[in-house]
Amino acid sequence: MSKRKTPTRFTPLLHGPLPITQLEKFGLMLAEGSVAFTIPAQKHALRSHPDSFMSCLPYLAQTVTTPHYVGQSPRHVEAGFELVREVRATGAIVLVAALIKPTRQGTYLVKSTSPIDRFKLENRLRKGHLLSVQ
Repeated sequence: MSKRKTPTRFTPLLHGPLPITQLEKFGLMLAEGSVAFTIPAQKHALRSHPDSFMSCLPYLAQTVTTPHYVGQSPRHVEAGFELVREVRATGAIVLVAALIKPTRQGTYLVKSTSPIDRFKLENRLRKGHLLSVQ
C-alpha cells in the first residue's frame, strides 16, 4: 500500500493593516488598506519555496503589520514592495512581497513569502533596497 500525500488546505489569510508610516520612510506613499494572502498566492509560494514556505506562515501577520525593514526589489519597483522581519526567537528572517496596487476594495495582495539569510538582508540594506524602520 502506497502512502498518498495529503494535499495542503489553504484559506485566504488577512494579515492586518498596511504599515503605511513605515513605507513612507522608504518613500512609498500608499493609501491605507489591509493586506491579504490569497489561496493562489499561497500555492505559488509553496511551489516556489516548498522547503521553507510553512516556516514563514506563523510570522506573516507580524511581518506585515510591524516589519523591521521595508523596501523594493530593483526588479519590481513599479509592481511591488517588500516587508521584512527578523524573528529573534528562531533566527529566521521573513520576507513578504506584496503588490503595490491595491484591489478595488483597497486590499494589498501578498505575492509570496520566503525566508532570507543574513547576507541577503545586509546586501539589500547596503544597496538601499531595504530600509530599517525599527
